[in-house]
Amino acid sequence: MSRCLSNISILQPLCTCKQPPLFIRTRKVSIQYCIKPSSAPQNPTYNAVVNCKLKVLFERKPNQIPLLSIRVQPDLRAVSVVKRNAVIYSIPATPPGLLKRPRINCNIHQSSKDNTSPEIYRNKYFEVCDHYKDFCPLYTDSSRMGHQLTAAVVHGTVTKTTRLPNNASIFRAEMYAISLALAVIRGRKDKIFFYFSDSVSSLEAISKLSLK
Repeated sequence: MSRCLSNISILQPLCTCKQPPLFIRTRKVSIQYCIKPSSAPQNPTYNAVVNCKLKVLFERKPNQIPLLSIRVQPDLRAVSVVKRNAVIYSIPATPPGLLKRPRINCNIHQSSKDNTSPEIYRNKYFEVCDHYKDFCPLYTDSSRMGHQLTAAVVHGTVTKTTRLPNNASIFRAEMYAISLALAVIRGRKDKIFFYFSDSVSSLEAISKLSLK
């Protein structure tokens, strides 16, 4: 009974200051640490954390403390973290400082959908197309139907689509659609492109990154 009261007295100040108990925070930090290398196979800790092959060895020695990568596996399964859903990060060959900043035109997005008729949007669209008539257009979009999430890019007669993990956000899908557009651009001989996206948040994120 005294031990239970002691535990309650320890947890009470943590609840008052809205901080999780230490054992929960330890599990959270462990999960975050093990998730981070999963997107970078070149990370020195990748094989030790993600591709650990010593589980059987520690099962034969129950008195030994398992490695972090083994202890954290039940928690990773509990939060539905799957290795195959990790997007692999690659270091670009060109330094970011040498890349050209994208020019973002938000004239169409400045009008509110609730107070703007489709004809006005159509006229603004044609104005943008006329202004960039020498550019090759691309169109990106994402959609969710039920639990299924898909990103797509359209360029002339070429259409590329990718199915994303069900727990991914619409923002991630919109950004992935833009990456699909970049993949299409790399395979084209044309030099100048512009693309249409209905995701204001994606354009704002790209605009902020390009200013850094």
